[in-house]
Amino acid sequence: MLRRFAVALAVACALTPAVASAAGREAVRPQVIKLERFRKALWKVHVTVKGKPGDFLLDTGGGVTLLTEEFSKDIPCKFWGRTTGYNMFGRKSEGPHCDNVEIKAGGAALTPVSVGKIDFGEQFPGDKAPDGLLSLDAFDGKAVTLDQAAGTLTIETPASLARRTRPMKELPLRLSRECSARCLSAFVGVPTKEGMTWLILDSGAGGVSLISKDHAGIFGLDPDAKGQRLRYEAAPGVPIDSPVVVTEMIMDGNLGQPFMSRYLMTFDLAAGRLWLAGGLHR
Repeated sequence: MLRRFAVALAVACALTPAVASAAGREAVRPQVIKLERFRKALWKVHVTVKGKPGDFLLDTGGGVTLLTEEFSKDIPCKFWGRTTGYNMFGRKSEGPHCDNVEIKAGGAALTPVSVGKIDFGEQFPGDKAPDGLLSLDAFDGKAVTLDQAAGTLTIETPASLARRTRPMKELPLRLSRECSARCLSAFVGVPTKEGMTWLILDSGAGGVSLISKDHAGIFGLDPDAKGQRLRYEAAPGVPIDSPVVVTEMIMDGNLGQPFMSRYLMTFDLAAGRLWLAGGLHR
């Protein structure tokens, strides 16, 4: 949700092709990255960017990985050109990018990315702001499992992915690329009586989910009321129960941490697939 500052994503969606791992070969076993709690509902990841250590906010809805100006100062990186995107409210954001940046987390080499810059401003009063934003583009072409109960993010192998997802429930997934194809975000398909809606999965939205005014009615919401709660089944046995803000958006909606934190989620970012397990009593 931190796309107030970030170069972010807009409406077009497309399945992403598989890409090679940063090391040019697949790991022989799953690689587990430990997460660190940040504030009440968010997560940080300890990373190294071209060898420089820092703590980045994990934001599955961020679209593109970003560095703060301070953190980027002594990293050998040529920022050039312009990446342009729009946040979920339709606000334009743009800035230069630095390409093929190598990032490691928990000893795992992530997918080289084109990074931009972010200014968190006063977004986290009372806390040290993260050094950057780690988005799904850093896992492009990989399969990853987000287990918030365990506080881990696991990069799966083909074998571990098959084992992991066998008992899980698969939901529709679309991968969105904007920002001249530099961004990557995941949208889950939620069927309604009017048709399929696509809601972005956003671990950076800590306290609420969001639904556009155009789609409020089909979810049983009042487009003009405040203090509402979204209660809906994303699929049979996959309930959504979240505080919700109904607002003007250029996407159907946003499922934040009130939904995501209740489930074990596996994203196959090569094949464009999503599986969930767990639920309210997990």
